[in-house]
Amino acid sequence: MIDYREASSTGPISRLVSSRTLSRLDLNLLGTALVIAAIGCVLVYSATAEGRDAQLFGRQLVWMAVGIVAMLIFTFIDYRLLLDIALPLWIVGLLLLGWLLVWGQETAKVKSWIHVGGFQFQPSEFVKIFTVLLVAKHFENNKEPYLTLRSLLMLSGIVGFPVAMIVVQPDFGTAATFVPVAFAAVFLGGIRPRFWIIAIIIALLAAPVIWFGFLQPYQKERVMNFVDPERDPLDSGYQVRQSKIAIGSGGITGKGFREGTQAKLEYLPARHTDFIFAVLGEEWGFVGVLVMLTLYLFFITSALRIAKAARDRAGTFLAACLTSFFIFHILINVGMQVGLLPTTGIPLPLVSYGGSSMLMFFIATGLILNVDYRKFVNVD
Repeated sequence: MIDYREASSTGPISRLVSSRTLSRLDLNLLGTALVIAAIGCVLVYSATAEGRDAQLFGRQLVWMAVGIVAMLIFTFIDYRLLLDIALPLWIVGLLLLGWLLVWGQETAKVKSWIHVGGFQFQPSEFVKIFTVLLVAKHFENNKEPYLTLRSLLMLSGIVGFPVAMIVVQPDFGTAATFVPVAFAAVFLGGIRPRFWIIAIIIALLAAPVIWFGFLQPYQKERVMNFVDPERDPLDSGYQVRQSKIAIGSGGITGKGFREGTQAKLEYLPARHTDFIFAVLGEEWGFVGVLVMLTLYLFFITSALRIAKAARDRAGTFLAACLTSFFIFHILINVGMQVGLLPTTGIPLPLVSYGGSSMLMFFIATGLILNVDYRKFVNVD
């Protein structure tokens, strides 16, 4: 049994500033996350310094500060306590998604946001965390070399219910971000070859059903533009075209801070959110892109090392599944901006403007740090 007394014997402030606590934290992961977020704020400022979006930089700074506080809180609350309430949290998340479907206000053809006064947040971002916690709880005591059919069905339900509710919004981009959690859990848990074959068959059968029965016309248009980028360069293919122009025009060292014409002249849509990587490429060039991708690689390798060294199975699943979020978001976001993947509303972790996504990624970072920190707590 875990002794929680050590974690609660001193106040939170003294724990945060003590050298003993700092020595237990993975400062590589923590420092990298803060550097990435700081670069993100600089890019948001550069992309929105002029015009109607000038106030967004201040908001991003506030969300970064709130995110850092949340990260520290979730670093020092024992993750096993969170696992104990994973199911209630997951149910609350589903209720919020259900509330959206009934009373949610539609924005850009999608019911994704809950508005409370002048404040709004995206419940699906936090449902991601709740889902990972429940997945880790489910596999906590599973010692089998391969996942049983029951475990696979449970995993399908844990991930599938929120995905289905998000698809109905309809927000296929956010729904897709849950997929890496399932893959990470299956990879860690082990799966018999015949189940892979069954999964592939199901996916092949589901593809035409999704295309003809669920995808909206604008979503089909994005896929078609991915197949043929030049079919509609002035309308549905405009975003990717402008993104590629921005990144390509940056050259080796970039045009300089706030000197990117695609962003400054507002040729680049969603320049401070989904397409902020294009701002990086235009203003900081190949060097800036290489630095950012190196930082992400360092973050991911540090997180995976923590997952591998976790003291229990739940910690491994928790850290690995959360890391899969980062990997998926980075690959999809960067891939769509260079024209390798269809356009979708998936933000760049800790960089894109947005309070809900910023907070979610900082909480995820805190939980990964938590797994590493808890290696040092005494076990009876």
